Amino acid sequence: MRLTKMIEHFTLDEKNNVIPCSLKEWGDLYETDEGQLKRTVAYAEIGDKDISTVFLGLDHGHCADRPLLFETMIFDAQGHDIYMMRYTTWKEAEEGHKKAIQWVLDRCKDE
Repeated sequence: MRLTKMIEHFTLDEKNNVIPCSLKEWGDLYETDEGQLKRTVAYAEIGDKDISTVFLGLDHGHCADRPLLFETMIFDAQGHDIYMMRYTTWKEAEEGHKKAIQWVLDRCKDE
């Protein structure tokens, strides 16, 4: 059996495609304002809910069949997370963000 090194860190190119990178390049996404902006896919506030979709740069799939590198979370007024979904591509993350917004809108009708 041959073991190969798994890619551990990812960044985004100018078209938001995921590409492997060094630890330093990945860290720049978190330590600079430019990096922070680059990894934000979308953000919305609806009522007392915050909806955030970001590029994580690390595979959060934990042995899934494809890397999960983007995440949408919804936080309530107390800052508790009440929703979370993960995606492989920027496009999936954009679509997921729209679904999360709809989830909040639909759920707010019941409250």
